[in-house]
Amino acid sequence: MKIIQNKWLANFLKELTNTKELKIISPFITDNMVNHLLDNWDGDIIQVITRYNLNDFRSGISSLRALRRLIEGGAEIKGIKDLHSKAYIFDAKSMIITSANFTNGGFFNNYELGIKSESEEQIKETLDYFEKLWSFNNDLLEMGKITEWQKIISENRVTITGTNLKDFGTSIIRKVIGNKNYFIKFYGRGNERANWDEDVVDMIDGTHCHFAITFPEGIGRPKRYNEGDIVYLARMIDDGEYAIFGKAIARKHDRIRDFASEEDKEYIEWKKEFPIYIRVHSGEFLNTTFKNCPKMGVLMNELGYECFKKTKERHNNGEENINPRLSLMRKPDIWLSEEGAFWVEQKFQQVKRKYSLIDQSFIDGLYQGNPIVK
Repeated sequence: MKIIQNKWLANFLKELTNTKELKIISPFITDNMVNHLLDNWDGDIIQVITRYNLNDFRSGISSLRALRRLIEGGAEIKGIKDLHSKAYIFDAKSMIITSANFTNGGFFNNYELGIKSESEEQIKETLDYFEKLWSFNNDLLEMGKITEWQKIISENRVTITGTNLKDFGTSIIRKVIGNKNYFIKFYGRGNERANWDEDVVDMIDGTHCHFAITFPEGIGRPKRYNEGDIVYLARMIDDGEYAIFGKAIARKHDRIRDFASEEDKEYIEWKKEFPIYIRVHSGEFLNTTFKNCPKMGVLMNELGYECFKKTKERHNNGEENINPRLSLMRKPDIWLSEEGAFWVEQKFQQVKRKYSLIDQSFIDGLYQGNPIVK
């Protein structure tokens, strides 16, 4: 492994020699660097992941003309929204991970730092990362789209500070979470908290959250849940933390159907206090203890006000010093922001891969409610 602090073009061109397949990840790309690339290119495939934010092109930090030149040179290009990573991969023989964009600033003017590696394992990990980003967008950039964007920019020259154009890149967050709403439903009260060593399987058996999540009377019906929304399930732990142990798909609330039956209350007595249902299906429950589950405290520490829909809206409306933890007080659930939903889903999938899920045969063997809703 080699640390690179300068001579970016020389390092790039050295690795480019005899490269047949070049992959570039760079949010910003400008003409001069594309010229250097094409003047020294003797390979077969160039694939580029960049941003399609028209504000970047209008301000000049990235160049549509550079993208046009790349396409003319045979390159394939895709756009990812909010892209920040930079990497240059030369076949499977070497790669450079760096702070430097594929721009004059990145290669000549700015103080940048990066590493070059020939490690097979590190190159494979970087290639996997590239392919993951590449798979999020199915469409290659075409000349007609560049012409269309140039027209939009020419008609929207900056006349007022803060004027913004649309970002046409693919949103990875939206690709992962889709167009659904995401919620976290809480279980437990101040005097009824779990400990970290308890098993998730006992939680399911004791709540029947595999077929319905419950709400107390007196706070209105849960109308904000739409058919197909995603709800994560979280248990309050005795140190004040919340462990996210499961997820399911919500059904839209029906005022007649979605109320705990007398038989349901016989199985779980506290449903007399929490008789309002959001029915769920296709549940997934982590096959582990609470200590291995994703934690809401970590979510709030890492994302701050951006983790919940309402706290993010408050910030966007000018409110400052928002503490997301206060949003959990005396609430049966919380509505996640797009960023929060993306974070929770990524963490849930990581734990799922490590510990697997509780077997569906166990879930099927539990009480399924009366009446059973399919």
